[in-house]
Formats: sequence, C-alpha cells, structure tokens
Amino acid sequence: MTFRRMSYPFASICMLMLAACGFHPRGELVVPAGLGPVKVVASDPYSPLGDNLSRALTRAGAAPAAAADSKVATLRILSETWVSAPLSVNAFAQVREYIITYTVKFSFTAADNTDVVAVQEQKLQRDFVYADSHALGSAVEQATIREEMQRDMAAMLIRQVGVALRHFKS
Repeated sequence: MTFRRMSYPFASICMLMLAACGFHPRGELVVPAGLGPVKVVASDPYSPLGDNLSRALTRAGAAPAAAADSKVATLRILSETWVSAPLSVNAFAQVREYIITYTVKFSFTAADNTDVVAVQEQKLQRDFVYADSHALGSAVEQATIREEMQRDMAAMLIRQVGVALRHFKS
C-alpha cells in the first residue's frame, strides 16, 4: 500500500478522535450590541498594550468611543509592571539567564458602571540567555521578548473579557 493511500484513513481517524474528545477551535471575541462604544484607558497614554487592546476590540466589532460619548464601556489598564531578575549564574558568579515578569492589573466596566470584569491581575514570564559576547544582540532580544509579551498579554486580556461578555446582560 502506498503512503498516499494510508494517509487518508489515518487523517480520518485523527479527525474523528478530535471530534470525539470535544475539541473545538476557540472563537473570536464578539462584543454584544447592547454594550455600546468601548474605550481603553491605560495609565500610560502611549502604552503598546493599550493600542493592541484598542485594535482587538475594534476587530471584535466594538464601536470606538468618541470624545463626546458620555456613557461608554471602559477597559482600564490600572498598572503595568516589568521585573527582570537573574535566573541562573555560571561558576564565576556571572548571570547567564534572566527571567522577565510582566504584570498587568485591569478591569472592564459597562457603560452603566457595572463591573463586567472586576480588578484582576495577570502575569506572563519569559526567560532568556544573556551572553556577554553578544551584549548588543541581547538588548535586541529583550526588546523583542517585551513586544511579544505585550501581544500575548493583550490576547490574554481579550480572552478574559470575551468570557465575561458571554455572560453579560445588557
């Protein structure tokens, strides 16, 4: 039997097993129509996290809040904290690995000031190897890790808001 003939039954069995276990792809965030316009308020007005969240909410169908809107749903970024700490050292007591911890406190309120998501804190951690011989490269790597962590944090917060909005009664 050829590989091609064997691959079809194998793929079919895999699909049936996935369907049987209850697996289904996670859906995108859908903002209820009764929620109204939504704005993101960050402690830092130039926060990349705030920008990522604003774009994600707009993609989900949320109307951006205008300055004249008096009653708007608000996603508040109460704090963003970055901590970098040594993770391991070599025999000469030089740091070889660092761990970066990104902590965000946030809340989401509806236009009538009811809490959709009460104040919560989320953390992400990444570790990276620091090489003295590539100090410039390590700085670029750290910047890349921070950007990725901000994107991951935005996705995590949007998922949490999405779960809360499924149970939200407008």
